Amino acid sequence: MTSESDIRRLAERYGPAWNDRDLDAIMSLHTDDTAFRLHLLDAPDIVGREAVREAFAGLIEAWPDIHFATEQLSYGTGFFVHRYVMSGTLACPMPFGALIAYPTGDGISLTGADVITVVAGKVHRKDTYLDIASAQQQLGLLDGPSNPAQVQGRR
Repeated sequence: MTSESDIRRLAERYGPAWNDRDLDAIMSLHTDDTAFRLHLLDAPDIVGREAVREAFAGLIEAWPDIHFATEQLSYGTGFFVHRYVMSGTLACPMPFGALIAYPTGDGISLTGADVITVVAGKVHRKDTYLDIASAQQQLGLLDGPSNPAQVQGRR
């Protein structure tokens, strides 16, 4: 079992790796059978080192200046929870269900939390929860029919 002090050290390395957008450093902190789920409109679990790496690479490509400002880190037996404010600028089209957000050049900021399960001192599972409604609003997706460029198929 991983000690709480080991989990704290992992958390202290994990956040900076993401803020550096260093995919190799991020993945070095994950188990081989790692899993990731972005809890967004029934998104599936992504399982395995290569699949998770590809998903993370896509997020970094979509948000090349992504940054996580920690609000709170909480620890328990075999896990930690990271509550943060995520900020970034969308750089490529991103689907939100039937809607697609297009880059505006404006940065957005939203709250989120990761629940991270730790096995043998590494991230075994990462469940990410984001304030998606805030993201959609900031990206113009909640403006209704007056913003047809944001609706899929009307670009």
